[in-house]
Amino acid sequence: MGVSCNPNAPSLVQNFARVKMQVTMSLSSLVGTSQNFNEEFLRRSLKTILTYAEEDLEIRDTTFPEQVQDLVFNLHMILTDTVKMKEHQEDPEMLIDLMIAKGYQNSPDLRLTWLQNMAGKHCERGNHAEAAQCLVHSAALVAEYLNMLEDCRYLPVGCVTFQSISSNVLEESAVSDDILSPEEEGICAGKYFTESGLIGLLEQAAASFHMATMYEAINEVYKILIPIHEANRDFKKLSTLHGKLQDAFNKINNQVRARGPTADSPATEPLDSVASARAFLQAGQARSEHW
Repeated sequence: MGVSCNPNAPSLVQNFARVKMQVTMSLSSLVGTSQNFNEEFLRRSLKTILTYAEEDLEIRDTTFPEQVQDLVFNLHMILTDTVKMKEHQEDPEMLIDLMIAKGYQNSPDLRLTWLQNMAGKHCERGNHAEAAQCLVHSAALVAEYLNMLEDCRYLPVGCVTFQSISSNVLEESAVSDDILSPEEEGICAGKYFTESGLIGLLEQAAASFHMATMYEAINEVYKILIPIHEANRDFKKLSTLHGKLQDAFNKINNQVRARGPTADSPATEPLDSVASARAFLQAGQARSEHW
């Protein structure tokens, strides 16, 4: 059965944005994780695609060649960025800086992919506080788009809800300015841009905060999670969360008792860890402006 290649076909016009997004995300994941990736072969393939788009007489007077050119350009940029990152594979701070620099895209899907890549790199190196912050930013980005699509009282109102966890999380709200109708453009179509995806990211963030012994931050994450489970009447989840909260508060209390706090001393140490993680992300963003 044949497939229509008419660039003016409504289905192709409507779905090309989705195709661009899926190809870009797939390539981003592939070149970032594969050990036997041949950059030169892919560049040749991209050049061939571009040549076909430019030389096809039937589509020359349409916007299709321009869209293909834009896609190929973005894919070339991803390849170039990945080469830079592999050159700094043994320099973790430089590697994360490069990921931050290239992660601020106008594409929320690709932005989410880079944030998760950063979280993975931090986990590999035992930087659980930083990994948790990346996951918080991921959840905030998803919340921003869910808030654009529908108004649910029990869901977080975009990035602003996460400010008690990360002071610079409002950066994620700026990414959405260029996209007014994500449901029509094939944007934010990944599995994480759903209520269940948001829950998963928040649970991962809480787990990373626990590994970083940042128990007060766990409480802040659960303040966002609990209303969602209450709205869904998921009493099993609520029971689990409250059990984990009890454990976190007991550990905070043990820290306070072990240190013997004075009236003017901070209640817990995790707040210092939160500040450290925030400072890391802010410093990385500042350094990334040079790339």
